Amino acid sequence: MRKLAIFLQFVLMVQVAVSQEVCETKETIENENDISSIAKCSVTGKLNDNGSNTKSKVTVVSSRSRQKRRSNETKQLFSNNVVKQTKINDSIQQLKLDHIKENITAINTALEEKLVNEQVSFNDVEYIPQFTNCSEDIDVSECFNYKMQKHLIDNIVYPEKALKKKIQGDVWVSFIITKSGQVKNIIATGPENSEMLKEEAIRVISILPQFIPGKQNDQNVNVSYTFPISFNLDNVLE
Repeated sequence: MRKLAIFLQFVLMVQVAVSQEVCETKETIENENDISSIAKCSVTGKLNDNGSNTKSKVTVVSSRSRQKRRSNETKQLFSNNVVKQTKINDSIQQLKLDHIKENITAINTALEEKLVNEQVSFNDVEYIPQFTNCSEDIDVSECFNYKMQKHLIDNIVYPEKALKKKIQGDVWVSFIITKSGQVKNIIATGPENSEMLKEEAIRVISILPQFIPGKQNDQNVNVSYTFPISFNLDNVLE
């Protein structure tokens, strides 16, 4: 009787073990990464009265959801990598732009220093710069002075805010007429609280026309010129 009980217990354990088995074949393993693959496994887990096995369960194992999740994770990883690479590229581009700006600033500074170092004073130059429309019958110095005064009278505007605040005074303007006839390196100095007057003086000088360059030893040279512009409230009509 005890032997029969042990035998029945053994048979029951075998049935439970078999009924929980999930079969895997080489084909299903190879197809795990195929989104559309579906592997079907038949499990025998019950004995008929006549002792033959019968199919008690069919388990369907699909890799679709797992592969879809992997695919989404791969897409997210790729997207993150693209974002990181874009940020890196932007940083590199910004560094290049900053480097270019630094180089441009350095070049401009060097040119300005060269311009200053190579300049000749207006009073010392052999042939002064000239306005292009000066008559040959007029002395070049007289023509220069006349054209400069006319340019100032035609273009200068007393700043409205300076008028209201009753700001006045002499603003000294210096600039260089380059060997190509352009006006460069404009600097204005004036009394305290005269920023608006200095800005107007620089604006007027910056719109001077192209000059015929000055000459020294038959070579075009940079010529420095300095003169005062008087901003006087007594001369302003109310």
